[in-house]
Amino acid sequence: MCRPTHFNVKYEINPWMRPGDPVNVQKATDQWERLKRTLEESGAQVEVMEPVGADNYPDLVFTANAAVVRGKNALLSNFFYPERKGEQHFYDRWFKQNGYETFKDLHVPFEGAGDALWIGKSKLFCGIGPRTDVRALTLISEKLRDYGAPFKVYGFRLIDPRFYHIDTCFCPLNDQIAIYYPYAFDPVARHNMSNEVELVPVHEEDAMRFACNSIVIGKTVIINSGTEHTASMVQKLGFTVKFVDMSEFMKSGGAAKCCTLQL
Repeated sequence: MCRPTHFNVKYEINPWMRPGDPVNVQKATDQWERLKRTLEESGAQVEVMEPVGADNYPDLVFTANAAVVRGKNALLSNFFYPERKGEQHFYDRWFKQNGYETFKDLHVPFEGAGDALWIGKSKLFCGIGPRTDVRALTLISEKLRDYGAPFKVYGFRLIDPRFYHIDTCFCPLNDQIAIYYPYAFDPVARHNMSNEVELVPVHEEDAMRFACNSIVIGKTVIINSGTEHTASMVQKLGFTVKFVDMSEFMKSGGAAKCCTLQL
């Protein structure tokens, strides 16, 4: 996680962002701290990156977009929008300071674990669309194939600009079942996804409250407040649900999962 020291909405690069709707900075900080405590209470060990020198990068808090990680190797994001490109430096610095080998490609748009979700250890589901180019599938395979067990990379086309990363509309609960918002994907993607994992659809109302931007720790699912219908479905599947209020971060188009990167 990255402390939200500089978090705010200073520009508009997705349909959720409105610079005229200011972030309540203290409330955002409290929400971030609550998320961190909830993660730790659920069994996670949290590493915190301090955003030293990152005054001009309010979205650095969304560490899901830092990289895709396998073992001690990190393929860094190459952000699509100029407003976020400078974040790569800070993530690169943190990974190197913490013993990771980093890789980067400055030509292929790719936004890390926001668009790359592991299904177990053998499948990596990637969103292809507004932020991540289809060429990233080959890039990931080439850069990370020598680390750990073999894995296959899948690409799924995103078509709704509200759900610009795959982690805003798809959440694997384990290596067999996932919740997702169907209409964020094109028909081919929906068909191909269903061949790989059991899919539980989320209503649009809950999807708009980032129900799929959840964090799974074992049998615990940390989900955004106001998504009771989805939470009920998840509980029926045998999971414990913990709600967190991420309303200030939703102003920038993110929620719980966006603020974390699983290492």
